[in-house]
Amino acid sequence: MKFITVRDLATKNKETRKLISKEETVLTFNGKPIGFILPTNETDFEFMLKETSAVMARKAVASMQKTGAKGISDASIEKEIQETRKQRKK
Repeated sequence: MKFITVRDLATKNKETRKLISKEETVLTFNGKPIGFILPTNETDFEFMLKETSAVMARKAVASMQKTGAKGISDASIEKEIQETRKQRKK
């Protein structure tokens, strides 16, 4: 896995295009990772897009599970569940 800077991405077009078309690449800004570039082609594009979306969805769910219920009482959660169930029955 290679690392490239935002500046290199903007200024060294030919070199970076070759690099990112061959292997996974971490994009950095001020020495910190800000993105991840995956090589793909016309044949694999749809598959890569779906798989990447699935990974991002799992990440979002994990984040919500980790921090989403802080400060919410069990009674509030139960009340919301009951109200949702009532609306479904209508």
